[in-house]
Amino acid sequence: MNKKLYRSRTKRTLSGVCGGLEDYFDIDVTIIRLVWVLISILSGGFPGIVAYVIAVFIIPEQPVGYHNEDKYRGNSDYKVNEEDENK
Repeated sequence: MNKKLYRSRTKRTLSGVCGGLEDYFDIDVTIIRLVWVLISILSGGFPGIVAYVIAVFIIPEQPVGYHNEDKYRGNSDYKVNEEDENK
């Protein structure tokens, strides 16, 4: 398994940092955002904001057309829409 951390292009509110963490750790993006906000509030706000800005510059943006295939491999709940497949 060769997972890479990217900022998400699709699950973004500001710049996709939390969405990328969701893809990497396979945790719901809402939980990641809540934890980030909690840490920011409990630390006085400034360290959480600085950490986010640093993450924006350090974590590369997800390449166009990239999707995390490992997330769906072996998952019987994931179905490909047949209409999209036939196009």
